Amino acid sequence: MNAERKQQEKIDSLINEALRSEPGFQLSSNFTDRLVKKVKRYLMWKEIFTEFAVKIGIVAGILLILLICLFFPFMKEGNPFLNFLAENLPVVLSVMFIILFIFFIDQVLLKYFFRKQITQS
Repeated sequence: MNAERKQQEKIDSLINEALRSEPGFQLSSNFTDRLVKKVKRYLMWKEIFTEFAVKIGIVAGILLILLICLFFPFMKEGNPFLNFLAENLPVVLSVMFIILFIFFIDQVLLKYFFRKQITQS
């Protein structure tokens, strides 16, 4: 107990000594404005990407449920849907990539530019 008290008194004296003197540097006058702008930008990107990830998860979940509903009824006699996907895999992947790209532009980039325009005006 006594050692903790001595250590606490030592910390308190160091803090009091540091607060008595002025720091050896000066912050610019717009430091807080720049800091707030950076934090707002970080939080905006975090919110945009979180929303995008949630929406992608919802769409992927719905597609997974749809795929399961299409797969299980035809399990015994062969699935024409899966045969179509396997035969046209490059086309299917290209269409999926284009849809994902358009979704990304719509949900992320347009929101970013819209919010950037609002904050500048």
